[in-house]
Parts: sequence; structure tokens; C-alpha cells
Amino acid sequence: MAHRRGLLWFASGLVLAVVAGLLTYIAIQRATSAGRAAQMPATLQVLVATRDMAPHTLITEGDVALREMPATLALEGSLNHPREAVGQLTTSAVARGEQILRDRLITPDYVGPKAAFAMDPERVMVAFPAQDLLNTVGIVRPGDRVDLLFSLDLARVKPDVAEGLNTLCLLQDLEVAEVVYAEPSEQRSGQASALPASLDSTQRGRPEAILLAVDPQDALAIKFFRDAGASPDLVLRSPAATGLFDLVPVDGSYVLQHYWTRWQGVP
Repeated sequence: MAHRRGLLWFASGLVLAVVAGLLTYIAIQRATSAGRAAQMPATLQVLVATRDMAPHTLITEGDVALREMPATLALEGSLNHPREAVGQLTTSAVARGEQILRDRLITPDYVGPKAAFAMDPERVMVAFPAQDLLNTVGIVRPGDRVDLLFSLDLARVKPDVAEGLNTLCLLQDLEVAEVVYAEPSEQRSGQASALPASLDSTQRGRPEAILLAVDPQDALAIKFFRDAGASPDLVLRSPAATGLFDLVPVDGSYVLQHYWTRWQGVP
């Protein structure tokens, strides 16, 4: 009898020892797993380039892909979905595998301080002092369409031409890439900057210059007229205007032909 009780006590102790060992093993495994999880850095998916891209490249779906990496390696401004980059232009070179950053992309129709990055590579940018009346009243905004007028005595550039003022529309339907304003607090010192067009006139200050994107050959023609002393003016087109206007240069003969009879009728 005593021998049987001893066996029962021994068996109970053995069971308890096994259970205790099993619980200890489970606790150690959980602690080890938690430690490993704590040591593993957090990861996230970022958008990277799948090929080398030059500046002014229009990004397509095949140009980018998502890659998982430690969160500590993600750069500020990195993107995490292809739709954030597809259809955008690169403003600088991007190497294969490099992260796509928000501040290095621009929309193709962008106008503003970074307008040069969105420009057609076949065009150049020219600046005009904002001295004509249209600009001094501050109604021209980036993205507006304008025509460029010049008045010049052609005898100054070609001696065999009869003297007299000639006014012509040199270029039509040009896009205003940017308007540069003098900051209100710095107007006396003449410092200027590209300020948002959404600001009101008191916040923007005085218009200093108008930037236009034009064909390189047209840029040479503009410089010729300016160097010859021609007087430029910009006229604002309606957003609904399409195509080019059919215009005839105005000189003395044109004025006499079209307006002289009206003047004669004025008492």
C-alpha cells in the first residue's frame, strides 16, 4: 500500500515537472519571439525608378515600382503609390533604383517659380519689364495667354524704308510662364521674387517682370526689336480664344485709310 502511494506521488511530481518545463519553454519562446520582433526594423513600401531617367522625362507606369525597405531608409518626400508619379515630369536626373521624391516632380502644365522645368525643351524663356499699362495694373497671371505688340520706325533699321511709325503684332498666343513681383517691404530696394499669383495686390507688391516661353527664333526677333528701340506692349487674350487673329500692321497709310473720314466728320 505504502509502495503504491509512493508511486502515485512520484508520478504526480513527474507530471508537475513536465508541465512546469513546458510552461517555461513556452514563456522562453514567447520572450525570444518578442525580442526578435523588437529588433526587426519597421518597413514600408516606397516608389523607386526602374530605369535611369533624364530631366524632363514624363514618367509612365513602367518607369516606377514599389520596393519594401526599412522605414529609416525612406527619404523625406518619398512616394508610396505609382499614381503619385505617373504623368509627372522629372526636374532632375533620376538613377535606376533611386527613390522618387515629390519635390523632384512637376506637372506638365505647371506654371510658377519652377516653370523652366515644365517648359517644352524646344522653347526658351524671355523676360519683359512690367512697364506697360496692362502689367502695371497687376491683372496678368501665370498661365494667361497674351499677344506681343511692337511699335517701331522701320527707317531706323532699314534706311531705304520711308520714315514713319509702324505697329505690328509680332507674336500671338504666348503663355505667361511667371510674373515676378517686388515684395511690398522691399519695393524701395528693388528686390523681386516669384510670389504666388493667388495673393492679392497688396501682398504681391509691384510687378517687376513677365516671363514668356517662346520659340528660340522668336526670341531672337524679340531681341532685335528691343535693341532697335521698339516699344513693346502685351495684350491679354480671352481664355476662350482659339487660333490666331488675322491682323494687319498699322502705319500712317493704314490710319489715314481707315480713320481719316471719321476724323473729317468730327466738328
